[in-house]
Order: sequence, then structure tokens, then C-alpha cells
Amino acid sequence: MLKHTTKIRVRYGETDQMGIVNNAVYSRYFEVGRTELFRNLGLPYSKIEQEGILLPLSELHIKYHHPAVYDEELTIETYVEEFPTARIRFKYNIYNETGKLLVTGETVLAFLNSQTRRPTRIPQYLVDIIKPYFDLQ
Repeated sequence: MLKHTTKIRVRYGETDQMGIVNNAVYSRYFEVGRTELFRNLGLPYSKIEQEGILLPLSELHIKYHHPAVYDEELTIETYVEEFPTARIRFKYNIYNETGKLLVTGETVLAFLNSQTRRPTRIPQYLVDIIKPYFDLQ
């Protein structure tokens, strides 16, 4: 399993008048989690795109358990349980400073050839980088 944890502090502009994070912001937090996961592997999105691959979002699922509030430091846990083929499925847990689970979610991104804009399989260089994280027989 491929897993990465990153932290982010809730900014004032992400909250409503009561200081609670707007529900729509969590998808941005998911994006932070997955971009940092790739960056940690030495593959920022910019490099993936330079290699001719785009990763459009095809699914987004969010379950809200408890609200996050202004100025809290959040932990975004991002993981990939299944080895990707033509799509990659990310799962997320977001916790507050006390370790309370606030949000769970999932996104699915498709691998697209940037020239043809058609779906493609996971590129071999990415297979080589993430394969050690999975128990492939």
C-alpha cells in the first residue's frame, strides 16, 4: 500500500462566519494530500504532465464526520490500496490536532495521454516507482 501523511492549517478564507471549514474545501485538501504523495515519490504533477500524462478527476466521494475549524492543524492521510491500471483510486482520512477523524473520502483519477486526450494505462516509469509499495505476485 502506498501511503503519505501531510499537514495543513485551516485558513480563514476556507471557513464560514462561524469559523467552520466549508464543505467544498475538503476536495482541495484531498488534492493537497495526493499532490504531496506524488511529490514525496519524486514525481510532482508537473513532471507527470511533462511526461505526457494528465490525471483528470473522475470521481469524488466525501463523508463528513465532524467539522474542522479555523486555525486547526489538520493531518491529511492519503493512501492507495490497489495497484493502479488505467485509473488510480486515492483514499483519505483527515484528522484534527487531537486525532479526531473529521472526514473520510475517495477520489478516482484517470490516466490520460496528453496528446490524444484518450485514456491510457499507467506509464511504466510510474509502475517502477510505486511497485515496491504493493505486494504483487
